[in-house]
This record gives sequence, structure tokens and C-alpha cells, in this order.
Amino acid sequence: MSPKHPIQSAPPDPISRTIHRDFPKRGNVARKHEYERSHVIEEIESVAERGAQWIRDHLPLTLAVLTIVLGSAAAISVLTAHRTREAEAASDAFDQVTAEFMQAMGADPSAFTVPELANPDAAAAIQSEFAGQFRAIAEEHVGTVAAALARLEQGNLSAAAGASDAAIEIWRDTIDDLAGNPNLRAIFEQRIGQTYEDDARWLEAAESYARAGAVKGYPLQHWVLADAARCLQQAGEIERARELALKLASDAPELMLPQHLSAILAELRQLPTP
Repeated sequence: MSPKHPIQSAPPDPISRTIHRDFPKRGNVARKHEYERSHVIEEIESVAERGAQWIRDHLPLTLAVLTIVLGSAAAISVLTAHRTREAEAASDAFDQVTAEFMQAMGADPSAFTVPELANPDAAAAIQSEFAGQFRAIAEEHVGTVAAALARLEQGNLSAAAGASDAAIEIWRDTIDDLAGNPNLRAIFEQRIGQTYEDDARWLEAAESYARAGAVKGYPLQHWVLADAARCLQQAGEIERARELALKLASDAPELMLPQHLSAILAELRQLPTP
């Protein structure tokens, strides 16, 4: 047993505890219970009469309150049902456009990667067309997770077309609407970091990765912080990179990383303190 819960001696036997107690006679107890019961009943009846009288005296107010309460309950029920239907419709629209895009690119609808077409012009035309379709989903289903994912895909297609700044702008605008969903915000910050990194904008990439890694509970939190440390090193921010590498070793000592990234972090940790 844990030291926090030491073994305790058993309490005295309940029968032995009562041997030396004085009990009132049976008749007295019965009469006492009868008195208490009648007294309680009188109190309940009195309260009920006063409540009924108040309702009679304030009938319009009572009806108004009931109408508001019942109306609010009905409104909440309708709103919840509407939000559920809206989320389902948004999800269905997103899944359909995603499947159609994959097929247009010559991939299986359930594939995770988009193949590269032999004809760049054809690929660009498909990407442009479906970027518009994803944007339409986001505009039609504002406030849903599917709308945010549609914005993510719209930005992906813009980045694939070489318009990385436009993609980042799309994602930044979406992040502003995701205050209530920190994990989704972290996904967007990570994607922004990747795009900055593709353009060798190391410091901006590191800052985006760090924002994603600052979200507690984000499943990829420590991985994006490792990427942040790597990008800080590339940006020449060696001391910040070293501090982050040390923090990762303390917070997530069992973190499994690609060999080259583990080597970078180990090298940063071994640097002398300036």
C-alpha cells in the first residue's frame, strides 16, 4: 500500500460502541417522530400555498418567464441541431471536393499524397480550379472545422503554384478565426513554418514553429519545437536554438526524432554557455 495511504486500524465494532449509551423509551421516540412528521407536512403545505398564491398574484410575469425558459430551451435545441447539420454538410462538401481533386490529379480518392503530373500546365490548371472550390466551401460553411481545412487546402494549392506569400496570408487570416481551437491553430502555424522553411526564411519559420509548439496538448508539440531549434540554428540564432534544445531534452527526453535532427539538437546542447 502507498505510504500516502497508511494502513489504519479498524474502527470499533458499532455494537460495542452503543452498549453504554442511554436510549429513550420506544414510546417517546414514536411520539417524537409523529410530531416531527406532522410539523414538516405543515411546513410543506404552507410553502406550497404561498407559492401558489404568488403565482396567482404574478400570473403575467410567471407566464413570461415560462415562455422565455421554454423558448430558450427550444432555441438551444434548434441551434445545436442546426450546427450539427451545418458541420455535416461542410464535411461532406470538403470530402467530395477532396476526392474529386485527387481523381483529377490521377490519384486514388483515399490517397494521402498528390502525384505530380507530367504536364505542369495541366497540373496548374487543376490546382487553380480546385483552390477556388475549396475557397467556396470555406465561405459557405464559415465557422466549421471543414471550412478551416478547406482554407488549409486552398493555401496548399497556392503554395504549390509558387504563391507562398498568398498561401501564408490565407492561413494567417484563418488563424484569426480559430481562437477556440488551439490545436487547429497549431496545425496552421506548423504549415506556415514549413512554407517559410521552403523559402529559406529560417527565422520566420522558427517563430511559426515555436507558436505551434507553444500550444499545450498539441500532439506534435515537441516535434515542431525541434524544427524551431533547427531553423533558429540556420538563422544564426545559436543561443536561442541551444536553449530550446536543452528544454526539449528536459521536457521530452524520450522524443524520437530523425537521426539528422537528433544530431543537430545534441550538438546544440553541447555548446558552451556564452
